[in-house]
Amino acid sequence: MLTEVRRHYRMTRKNVGTMTRSRCPACRREFVWQGNPHRPFCSLACRLIDLGTWLDEGYRIEGERPNEMERPDDVP
Repeated sequence: MLTEVRRHYRMTRKNVGTMTRSRCPACRREFVWQGNPHRPFCSLACRLIDLGTWLDEGYRIEGERPNEMERPDDVP
């Protein structure tokens, strides 16, 4: 058991320098990119927070809003 713990510790310490780290766009916490099923977020909670912001129309794309009441002249 102790040997396995030491082996895991060595592998973890060796791979720390080669793992790509990124920042979560929701909470700005740093996380390891490889093997994270929630990327570009650090966790499921941050994914759901971002989804909620989209659904509440918190994010907007600037531009001219189309007038939905206008119809083309050739449509009866």
